[in-house]
Parts: sequence; C-alpha cells; structure tokens
Amino acid sequence: MMIADYLITNYITLIILLVLVTTMFTNRGISIPASGYFNIIVILIFILTIFEYLDIMSQGLTRYTPQSLSLNNLIFIRLIACTLTYIIRPFVILIELIVLVPEKKAHILFTIPSVLNALLFLPAAFGARFVFWIDESNHWQATPLKNTVYIVQLLYVLALFVLSIYHFKKKNLNLSIILSTIVVLSFSVAFIEKNDIIRGLVTPVSAICFLTYYIYLTSIYKQTLYEQMIEKEKQLANDKMDLLRSRIQPHFIYNSINIIRTLVRTDEKQAIETIDDFSDYLKAHFRNIESNDMIPFEAEIENVKAFLSLAEADHTRDIHIVYDLKETDFRIPQLSLEPVVENAVRHGIGEEGGTITISSFQRDNCYIIRTTDTGGGEHKTSEKESNRLAIGISNTRKRLELLCSGRLEVNITPSGTTADIIIPKIY
Repeated sequence: MMIADYLITNYITLIILLVLVTTMFTNRGISIPASGYFNIIVILIFILTIFEYLDIMSQGLTRYTPQSLSLNNLIFIRLIACTLTYIIRPFVILIELIVLVPEKKAHILFTIPSVLNALLFLPAAFGARFVFWIDESNHWQATPLKNTVYIVQLLYVLALFVLSIYHFKKKNLNLSIILSTIVVLSFSVAFIEKNDIIRGLVTPVSAICFLTYYIYLTSIYKQTLYEQMIEKEKQLANDKMDLLRSRIQPHFIYNSINIIRTLVRTDEKQAIETIDDFSDYLKAHFRNIESNDMIPFEAEIENVKAFLSLAEADHTRDIHIVYDLKETDFRIPQLSLEPVVENAVRHGIGEEGGTITISSFQRDNCYIIRTTDTGGGEHKTSEKESNRLAIGISNTRKRLELLCSGRLEVNITPSGTTADIIIPKIY
C-alpha cells in the first residue's frame, strides 16, 4: 500500500526518469559526453522522491497513513528526510554544472558550496537547531540559515546563466537556449517553493531539465557522428584519388605505349604479350581503387609480374628479376607488393638497371615478403617522381595496418634497399 501510494504521488517524476533511463539504455552503444554523470543524476533524483515522500507522509498528507508509527517516530522520519533532501538538492544542480564544464579545477570550485551546505544541514539530523528542526507537534521550524540551500542553488543557477551567455557569444545558439530554459525553470520553481505557493515541483522540474539536456547531448553527438562520417567519406575519396595518382602516372603509360609501338615494328609476338601485361596492369590498379579485399599472394605476384614485364620491355635498362618464393599460401591486401617493387625499379636500380629479388618466407607468427635491389638509382629519380612514389609507399603502409595489422619495414644501405612486408598469420 505504501509503495503504491509512493508511485502515485511521484508518478510524473518517475515517468520522466523512466524516459531518461530508457533513452540512456538505447544509447548505451555510443559514447554520449559525460553519460556517467547522468546515471548519478537519475539515482539522486530517485532518492529525492523517496525522501520527499517520507516528508509528506510523516505529516499525514498522503493517502497512506502509517498507523503503527508514533508521533516521535514520524518526527524522526521527517527530520531525517528533510535533512537529506536539503543536502542532496544542490548536488543535483552541481552535477549538471560538472557535465557542462570539463575543467577539473572548476569542478572543485563548484563543489565547495554544496559541501558547506551539507555540513550546515547535517547536524540537524542529530538534534542541532541552528538551521532547522521539527518541534514536538511535528511542525517545521527554522532559522534564517535555512536560506543557505536556496542561496547555493541560486549560485549554481547563476553559473548556468553565465554559461548560457558564454555559449550564445560562441554562436552555440541551441545550447544557449537549453541552458536559458533551465535557468528560467529553476528560478521559477525556487520562487514558487520559497514563497510556499506550490510545493513538490522542484524534483519533477529538475528531472525534466536533465531529460531535455540529455536529449540535446544525444542529438549533438549523433550530428557530430554524421559530420565525421561525411568527413571520412571525403577523406576516403581523396585517398582513392591519391592512390590512383600514385599508381598510374601519365609518364609510365606513355612510356609503355611507346615501347609497345616500337615492339609492333620489331617483335610482334612480344608486342602482343606486352599489350596483355599492360592490360592486366591497368585492370589490377582500377580494381584496387574500388576494393580493399585481401587476395591470395599468388594473385599479387601476378600483378607484380605484369608490372615488371612492362619494365623489362624497356630495353634501355638491364633489369634482372629473381623470385625466391618459399611461401605462397597466404593472403595479402591487393597491390601492396607492387608499389614496393615499383619503388625498387624507380628508386633502387634507376636508369642503369640492376637486380631485384623478391622472396617470401615465414617466421614465427608472420609471413614476410622481402624485396631487395642492388642500389644505384636514388640520385637519378626526379623530385616529382620521388614524391609520387612516397605517396604510394605511405598508402601501402596505411592499407597494411588497417586491413591486416601488417607493416612495412624499409632498410636503406649504400649497397641497396631491403623492404619487408610483414603479414600476421591470422590473415
């Protein structure tokens, strides 16, 4: 009977709290700023409803009347309920300020008035009468110090007002409106209760304010997520264009076409093979722009061979390719080896030619694809070409890390460069 009467008396506040808890539960998968503080707010407001109910129940103002309790027991219940109510109320607004202001130094400063208020009211529970007390007739009596709780809450409301002005100047109009609404409601309820016009509005209005602010934070967070998603899509599009530019450069295409044109006149069979290699090279690169799939290592080697066939078709350089593939049964992000090999052709051996060795083996819990060159080509590469190849290597590192937790390690020495692509065996 008592529980039913409590639920009926606090019906509005409990419904608001239920909506707030439900909203928080549905958003449990996302990181709403300061969401942990809202859990504390829900608990404090719920506790307030209990103490406020005990206060009016001990005065006989509820439908439920405890027949078994003596007057002294009712006075004691009311004394404890009032004491804890006056202690907790400022902390509710305090937590809202803590949510709004992230600086820890400000948190300490804001907490001092609530702590002083608690120290002032707490002795009343032990019979002290310098703030308030309940007399033998169960009537509430108080000294002017009772206004401390209202002063502390007023200070917090003023702080909220200052924050609303600050955010208005920062052109955060929505947050300023929310804070201004909370300030107006807080002033209105405090005035109504202080003058004993209507009692019992503070807790439900506080619950409404916190529900409104939480919904606002949720909408802001989702808007931020949407903006971040749009930004990521733009960045992804830019990365794809950078990748495309780093993979296929006009100079290489023109050079390949010129080689094919020359071969058509001198070696028709090799010209046809070079055209096929060129076609495979282009298809592999355009397919990579649209996909981040892992592919078998054998397929990646075929992409590399297509590129090297085009490089070898240029008879102005003496290029030797050595394959030492001890391990091939694993997967790798597509076109992650080709930029490394291209770097060896352009940067490593350069225009004079040399030997490039591609090997694969396993060690501990990973597969390693090693590319080595005999050096001698660094000084012959233009700055523009160097920048393009640097973009390709940078993109390769990113894709290895994102797609398979792999990495690229490069060791440059006077006798040549060694580049290791390391793929964890879990992939």
